[in-house]
Amino acid sequence: MSEDIKDEIQEELVEEENLEQEKEELEQLLKAIEELEKMKKKEKKWSSNKIISIEFGSVFHHNIYINFSFSFILNLTLIYLVIEIFHFAQYTDILYIVILAFSYTFFETIYKKYVLYNHFSFVIKSLGFIFYFGYVVIFYLLDVILLDEVFDFYNETLLVVFVAIFTLIRYIIGSMLIQNFRRRNLR
Repeated sequence: MSEDIKDEIQEELVEEENLEQEKEELEQLLKAIEELEKMKKKEKKWSSNKIISIEFGSVFHHNIYINFSFSFILNLTLIYLVIEIFHFAQYTDILYIVILAFSYTFFETIYKKYVLYNHFSFVIKSLGFIFYFGYVVIFYLLDVILLDEVFDFYNETLLVVFVAIFTLIRYIIGSMLIQNFRRRNLR
């Protein structure tokens, strides 16, 4: 009987040691969980700060058709407003502004994708000015070739100034729209 008692006592001691080990492991896990929660709180504090970012070739939506539609609407609105407010060009009918905006949006989309995919290092080195020069060329070619008789910038200097104002306003409004879409998870 004494051996049975010894065995029982040893089993109880082993069980107590196992319980203590499990208790220590649980305490360590709880400490690790608390540390993770602290780290998450720090990350949330950091992520709540607003960060200014520059997006070359910004995207309103990842669906190419929706993105093109947003870009077209924004471009049409801004082209019309800038031309009307500053009197940079003359046109015979509003329909030609729509054609200009649609053509510009189409060529701009192709140009941005080409430059971003094939010459991204040049975009970084030029701080994005390569896009501005491309936009000037696109507007010039549309003015001279596509809409020769029905739409005309008064002179080339006004074309360059128009593109600068248009690009700046579009970048500001586009950035605000993209931030709004991100905040609402619509992007």
